[in-house]
Amino acid sequence: MASPRVQPGRLRYLRSTLLGSNSAKIGFGMILAMLSLVLIGPFFVPYSPYAISGVANQAPSPAHPFGTDYLGHDLLSQVIYGAYPSLLVGLAAALGATAFGFIVGLLGGYYRRLEWLLSASTDSILSIPALPLLILIGIIYPVSDTLIVEGLILVLWAPAARAVRAQVASVKKLQYVEAARTSGMSDWQIVWRVIVPKVGAIGLAYFVLLVSVSIVLATALEFIGIGNPEIVSWGSILYFAQQYGFYLGDWWWVLAPGLSITIVATGFALAGFSFEEILNPRLRT
Repeated sequence: MASPRVQPGRLRYLRSTLLGSNSAKIGFGMILAMLSLVLIGPFFVPYSPYAISGVANQAPSPAHPFGTDYLGHDLLSQVIYGAYPSLLVGLAAALGATAFGFIVGLLGGYYRRLEWLLSASTDSILSIPALPLLILIGIIYPVSDTLIVEGLILVLWAPAARAVRAQVASVKKLQYVEAARTSGMSDWQIVWRVIVPKVGAIGLAYFVLLVSVSIVLATALEFIGIGNPEIVSWGSILYFAQQYGFYLGDWWWVLAPGLSITIVATGFALAGFSFEEILNPRLRT
């Protein structure tokens, strides 16, 4: 018997539709440009992000395209090397929040006896402002990247759970789900073999969207001092910029990491919106 394969027509449709979206093209272009800078940049930047490599408070120049900070650190090398912790925190938090929210939405949408409990938990999280809660957690506990990721997962899983729960509640009423049930499949088999392939695309869309949200929130926490300022990241660069750069007039100190965060967050947001528009039937035109 031939092994089952994904229909090539479906793949061609998704590829052509996604690449045909202007917002997706712009989003993927932004992500690709920033990833190229992050991956290739360390091979061309001659300075360590922790080393004093030039005159302090130097404006952008051929030797230092992004300028230097108040100690003489090269900001281009700091932006490139600082992308790694920022992106890793964002990706880890988005993956954890999406996975947890997907499972909660899956169980809450299919099992009626769990619906009220999981729905109440989702609504409770959605009613709490995310940033103040993260600040409170950062004040109470010693801050680390692991704590920031866990805090972001805590505040970001609920939107994905609500969206998945609504889709599962709709899908489980369809005829082929009832046919699978009458054929002898258990609830667990129906959930993972029948329903998950139908609603999995929503999880993918939310993952892409949550990457941008996670990066912005993590950077905001580091900007206000909740983080490890000794590790170079986009947030720590902005933290020292608001401590010293503003009154010194070092506009380039703020511009370099600010543009990097904006490009990455906007790129993932546009890509996520495009995924959601294509893969969610309710948003198709």
